[in-house]
Amino acid sequence: MKPFSAIYYVKENKGRSALIAAMFFLTTLLLMGGNFIQSNYYYWEGIIDCTERMVEVEASVEDENFADYYAILEQLGKDPDLKVMRHSGYAAPSLDWKCTMGFTMGGYAVRFNTPEDMIEAFRILGYSGDLSGVHDRSLVVSRAMADNRGRKLGDIVDENDGLAGTYTLDAIIEGNTYGVFYVENFPEEKLMRAHVLSETLSYEELFARVQEVCAGSKCKIQQSFRAMINSQFEPINLIFYLALFLLSVVLAVSVNSVLSGHYNKRLYEFGIYRAIGRSKGEIRRKCAAEILLADLVSVVAGIGLVELITFLLNELYYIPGGRYLPYWSKIGVIGVAVSNICVLIPSIWRRSRAMCKADVTEF
Repeated sequence: MKPFSAIYYVKENKGRSALIAAMFFLTTLLLMGGNFIQSNYYYWEGIIDCTERMVEVEASVEDENFADYYAILEQLGKDPDLKVMRHSGYAAPSLDWKCTMGFTMGGYAVRFNTPEDMIEAFRILGYSGDLSGVHDRSLVVSRAMADNRGRKLGDIVDENDGLAGTYTLDAIIEGNTYGVFYVENFPEEKLMRAHVLSETLSYEELFARVQEVCAGSKCKIQQSFRAMINSQFEPINLIFYLALFLLSVVLAVSVNSVLSGHYNKRLYEFGIYRAIGRSKGEIRRKCAAEILLADLVSVVAGIGLVELITFLLNELYYIPGGRYLPYWSKIGVIGVAVSNICVLIPSIWRRSRAMCKADVTEF
């Protein structure tokens, strides 16, 4: 191994290199921070998937005698690619849940007028579970939702849980959908909304077909939750990115301070390199290689530790309680990458520039 190589220096100066690596290690904590932020989206993924596979048409109070609404349902019902299920126009309160970050979330519910409609809808949506016990005033939630709320089959759920009536938890479906599904039978004149589903059309095709039929009418079409959820979480993302910027600045200053003291003690070493003919390009590459090596080792070790901690948190705490912390997230990866870049670029540039000026005759 050549003495001029970065690996040789790190091997011979483990203590100093470990100190530098420890500073870079702090940047990997942004991965876990980003994962916690991203966990908010996890709870809405199943709900968004549901809303993007089932279009809801609602009658409008402006529609006198609901003529438009009935005409549209009749037209949609004639389409062999569509399945129309009417249900009550009354609002259906949902159950709240505790998210990974500790605060309460919730607010989505789907109502079916008959058990047969729910069973058919779940088949189309791909939800699996034993629905044989479902009847009027039944409540159905996912396994994750039941664990999150500490509920089991047969439990009574009522106004104390934020609902508008008393229901029985009669089925638990598989998956991580944090919505609430009702079966609640209403008389004909109260069925002022309809779910429109399709086994053959994509959501885009389904929505376009329903929209075409509803064009010019007084009926309303419910939009997907995706845009709404993204807009609600934008402030949280902004706070994270602001914290990322501030942490990157603090780390850049701290790492540069540590590296400054570290490399100032090596001015004589680099002066000798210059005296024996090493070019400035070689000096720059050596400094860059040493700093990058320390960063690489610390980032790999840091990410490994973050993943291990995430695994333990999930298996021992979050998953048993119907929650989940993602192992990776776009926000977290961006945080680690940006922070490292903000720290590495000035560190390499300043240290390599200073070492290129080392002159053995000054010592």
